[in-house]
Amino acid sequence: MPNPFPSIISDPDLIIETPPPSDDEEEEIEVIRENINTDDIFVKATAPAEKKEPEPVVQPVKPEKKKRKPMSEEHKAKLKLAREKAMASKKQKALERKELKELETQANVKQKATKKKELEDIVNDVPKPRPTADIDPTIIEKAIAEALEKNEIMRQRRKEKKKAERDEAIEKAKAQEEIRKAIYPAKSYYGDNGFFAKNIYGLK
Repeated sequence: MPNPFPSIISDPDLIIETPPPSDDEEEEIEVIRENINTDDIFVKATAPAEKKEPEPVVQPVKPEKKKRKPMSEEHKAKLKLAREKAMASKKQKALERKELKELETQANVKQKATKKKELEDIVNDVPKPRPTADIDPTIIEKAIAEALEKNEIMRQRRKEKKKAERDEAIEKAKAQEEIRKAIYPAKSYYGDNGFFAKNIYGLK
């Protein structure tokens, strides 16, 4: 199998040797190095940046205000009336707030007094009062009277219904007795009224 890599040829004629520099060339190189200004090549980090001139500030153009026309007397009167109404409304609201604040203060004082009384009762083992119904006596009397009247009406209705049922039962019993007598007539015996008329003479 052939070698894929190129072969190295060792030929002494192809080797180029660089001669060492002479003393004069070294002095010229040193002189050139000394004369080179590094500031031209490298930018110093501590060098201050160039100050840019500030851009001119453009002031906005303000539009000219139009002169207002003087208010008429009617317009002035309307504004005055509106101010008076606003002032009256403001005073009314301030008065309502003051009254509400006073009521809240009174309520807080009463709540504190009630709470203090409850705590004192707990400490002194005072039994709680029984709840009482705060109802007008006339309302109670009226309710009792209505209840009695309603009860009496119901009792009368029950009585009438019972009497009607009893009368109906009596009438029904009478009708059944009449039917029974018609179907099964009673026998007549000797000595009964009409015995001879029925049995001997064939009369009813």
